[in-house]
Amino acid sequence: MSRLYTLLNNYYGSDNVWAEVESVFREEGVQINIDDIYEPFKNLVIGILSQNTSDRNSTRAYIGLSRSFRITPDELAKAPINKIRDSIKPGGLYNIKAKRIKELAQTVLKRFNGDLSAITKLPKDRAREALLSLRGIGAKTTDVFLAYCMNQDTLPIDTNIKRVAKRMGIAGSEASYEEVQKALARVIPHKRRVRVHELLIRLGRDFCKVQKPLCGKCPVNSVCEKQL
Repeated sequence: MSRLYTLLNNYYGSDNVWAEVESVFREEGVQINIDDIYEPFKNLVIGILSQNTSDRNSTRAYIGLSRSFRITPDELAKAPINKIRDSIKPGGLYNIKAKRIKELAQTVLKRFNGDLSAITKLPKDRAREALLSLRGIGAKTTDVFLAYCMNQDTLPIDTNIKRVAKRMGIAGSEASYEEVQKALARVIPHKRRVRVHELLIRLGRDFCKVQKPLCGKCPVNSVCEKQL
């Protein structure tokens, strides 16, 4: 078992990786429902809202959207785009994201009769291809879908994970999404990659910050090359 995984797991243990998201639900006075990430269409909507923003802001945007509409292809396909836009403003880039959400809903209705469960039954590579063919759905959103809706042993790469992997010397400083993913796969045990995805996000937020990283307190300091 990799030293990196052992150090991360020993430090964070069974900590709730959704604590920040749940805190936003409480602040907004909304019933906590983390299970939405396991529902295919909602998972993709969450993925779009999470692009280029924090979990806190994307959660506020999702709550706003949920207050205005049922998160279904049928309802969002016919929703006025200005109302989608207004409901997701806390997440930033709301003009682009509103358009992507509406287009996604329309495409899911047209191509999949409103039901993405057909994708979840495909082999991993074919499911990836189908997801990437959807406008506004990129590699990270696709991998999150594979991990949480299809229980695939994959490791989605967000900005926190990319920063950690490069600073630790696991991936090169100019490594692409795919190169970072492959480099991490070489040092992360099978069946642990989704969990490591969650733990590395926590590590990036808590210690390996963009500015002023807390190297002296970092739980993986002993295996880090500190390429800052």
